[in-house]
Amino acid sequence: RSIMPSTGFQFTERDKEIVNYVYQLRVATLDHLAALTGRSYKTLERRVPKLRDERYLRRLKPRPHKGLYVLGSKGVRVLIEGGHAPDELAEQRRRENEWKDLTIPHALLVASIHAKLLLLSRHTPVKLSLWQHEHAALQDTVQTPFDGKLPIRPDVYFVLQHTGRPAGRNKEHFFLEADTGTMSHTKIALKIKAYAAYHQQQRHVAKFGMNYFQVAIITNTRARAEN
Repeated sequence: RSIMPSTGFQFTERDKEIVNYVYQLRVATLDHLAALTGRSYKTLERRVPKLRDERYLRRLKPRPHKGLYVLGSKGVRVLIEGGHAPDELAEQRRRENEWKDLTIPHALLVASIHAKLLLLSRHTPVKLSLWQHEHAALQDTVQTPFDGKLPIRPDVYFVLQHTGRPAGRNKEHFFLEADTGTMSHTKIALKIKAYAAYHQQQRHVAKFGMNYFQVAIITNTRARAEN
């Protein structure tokens, strides 16, 4: 079928900001983008679909979720050309069918945590200096005395840096476990044992170059956290 050429569209710096935030979060909603860009929800309701039509963004359509956006082919190109993303991004991009129903709630929780930290760090000396998503480079194993070899697989490794303190004493390192409420208590307990053994054996010093770390287990609801 023939495709009508797009007319009257101009990609702006504000559009680039939207695309960059979608890249940082990996999957974003209009609520995320409204909070981060300071633009109204109504404005984004009109603009983001145009970015989708022009292939700067792609929209995922898994029910019951709606309005979930990921990078499109033109968005990848803009970020790489602008120095906002590495060349490898062109090869790493997820295809739409890789966003499974079970992975989307977890990805959305991680995105919401990321967006919240970006917002909180805007007007304080504490900045989010590193945010590394789940990746093979983060994975490790640790031998425990009673539970054998356990995996270390954080959802995210992030660093908070206090810009008003001297170098060497101004960073806090965190491993994030985003819990959507589907993980059993037994599995959570094993994760905690694994991290405790990892810290006790100082395995993090050689692999990550940090003196110590904290583990943030963040849930969707207060009731789940208390449970």
